[in-house]
Amino acid sequence: MPRNKEQNQEIRRQRQETIIRAALKVYAEKGYSASEINDVAEQAGVARGLIYYYFKDKHALFRELFLIMLKRSNEHIQAHFDQDGSVVALLESFVRTMYINILEQSDSILFFMRMRHDLHELFTPEELKTWSWHHDNMSVVRKMLDKGMKSGEIRQMSPQLLTVQYWGAMMHGVMHLRQSHQELLAQGVDKKEIEQSFQRDIHDAVAGCMLLVTSLNGQNSIGVDKE
Repeated sequence: MPRNKEQNQEIRRQRQETIIRAALKVYAEKGYSASEINDVAEQAGVARGLIYYYFKDKHALFRELFLIMLKRSNEHIQAHFDQDGSVVALLESFVRTMYINILEQSDSILFFMRMRHDLHELFTPEELKTWSWHHDNMSVVRKMLDKGMKSGEIRQMSPQLLTVQYWGAMMHGVMHLRQSHQELLAQGVDKKEIEQSFQRDIHDAVAGCMLLVTSLNGQNSIGVDKE
């Protein structure tokens, strides 16, 4: 029995998702320059020709990957901070989730660590001039910090400066935790011991990041013990 239009569209969507997931995996491992269509086809378990059916060339494929990942990032951050909860709780859980994703979504983390090196390969200077992805993400965080300042949860200072400090501390934590995890794996340390060490480091990294933004009256809410 022939497939109807809706069934064909669903098959097309699933195939494209499979290819994009494979492209993400390949990109996380190799970056843009070293990645090839053959790598993506092998990772996706599909014929090379099928990728060309959906994407004109390597440039088109990875450009689409970037657009999808950046859109998802904007949506994730907006959805997170749209949740109910105190400003401090939302800021803390956002950082914690980022750190946990080092293990659970390592390809996505590696993508965002690599992507800044390849933007000029995939987008024109004119496109990058109007690029709003990072600004949009930072704007969501800035509004949350500004809200916390008004409620007394967040320290009083320039919201723009505090946003940069919060984001920078979080990303430095991501890089340190990932490097530390990779080093322990390379040393052959027991997986249970690595997990325990990683959880301790996450706790400390979250607390350190949050100390940058919380008011003195709010320190104990992030697990910082009184002297």
